[in-house]
Amino acid sequence: MEVPRGFEKHYEDDVVLKLLKTIYGLKQAAMAFWKMLLRCMKNMDMKRSTADPCLYYDWTELGLVLIVSWIDDNLIVGTKEAVAKTKYELMSRFDCEDCGELDEYVGCRITKLQGAIKFTQDVLLQSYEDEFDLPSRNCATPAKPGNVLTKGDTDSALDSEMQTKYRSGVGKLIHMMQWSRPDICSAVRDLTRHMQQATKAHLDAMYRLMAYIVRTRNRGTTLKPDEQWDGSKDFLFKIGGRSDSDYATNPETRKSVTGCRVLLCGAPVSWRSSTQKHVTLSVTEAEMGAGVTCVQDMMYVHNLLVSMGLKVQLPMVLEMDNQGAVDLANGWSVGGRTRHVDVRIHYVRELKEAGMLLIKWVPGPQNDADMHTKNVPNPLFENFGRVYFGEDEYYVASDTPEREGVGS
Repeated sequence: MEVPRGFEKHYEDDVVLKLLKTIYGLKQAAMAFWKMLLRCMKNMDMKRSTADPCLYYDWTELGLVLIVSWIDDNLIVGTKEAVAKTKYELMSRFDCEDCGELDEYVGCRITKLQGAIKFTQDVLLQSYEDEFDLPSRNCATPAKPGNVLTKGDTDSALDSEMQTKYRSGVGKLIHMMQWSRPDICSAVRDLTRHMQQATKAHLDAMYRLMAYIVRTRNRGTTLKPDEQWDGSKDFLFKIGGRSDSDYATNPETRKSVTGCRVLLCGAPVSWRSSTQKHVTLSVTEAEMGAGVTCVQDMMYVHNLLVSMGLKVQLPMVLEMDNQGAVDLANGWSVGGRTRHVDVRIHYVRELKEAGMLLIKWVPGPQNDADMHTKNVPNPLFENFGRVYFGEDEYYVASDTPEREGVGS
């Protein structure tokens, strides 16, 4: 580094200093700390997961203890006795601040419920009201049902100040989508396609989405498993996934959309809404692409559990609402219409042959992954949202009529 200001008189003009330790804020600091933390974990007999390099675990006489590292924020999970022992060992090696029992992590408020935990982001939500001019209308869904945002012309583009505001707002929405609000995935994905040149229509769509989040401020991802883990290595964890696609939805590129989610013992642990990287030639191909993406997420969860010595019930179940894609995955024939997609098919078929995967058909109205591919109307949107939030105060039963307000 350059000689600090005030110390120049002690050195020649062309002198630079070599650091013995990293300084907070340098690009190398996070990596240097991670390497140091890794050495510490080895000294504590903590093993690193082969599926995730920031997850450490140890099977002690007090049960399984986990450490999840987010740079220098470390979350310790386990029984009270195991956590206390691990915390003591960690604090004897580092100058740590004990934040006590978990109630906040990486910008998320963690609320303990009966047999469940809930993720909300109050600070981020409050910034929507403080920084943006939100509409006063009552928005029942994140985006107008059936609407797809299209590219605007140069004449209708926002000025540089509002472009910056738009990008800032979408960035906040992305962070919230990833942690606590999976119900806004489709709307956020649509907004991100116009980060380079947004128009007033795109800005209004962002404001509408924020208004919906503010209206449902108590809603957050709720992890409530169907059955509680007994703490043993013999417990069988159940992994299930659902996938869906919206064919050629992008009017400019005609690329399809992938939507999927993964449940672990009934609790949502992964969700996705993304534009497919290539143009598909049929609905079946688009559905197959979405299914493979979901299988990849399921395999990650499987590998994460197995890497810690836990067991997964096999086969894992993938549900799709396209009969053609289901038949294609369960059969071994490759016809002229599907020969070009045989790489994806073979990936799924090999997992199926190995007994790790089972592909089943599910009716479209029951496929909650549909909410990640398009802007669905109420009350279908609320029914799908039950997977993530349960029946909260905003839930509307399936026989309730559309609640979209006038002008929304």
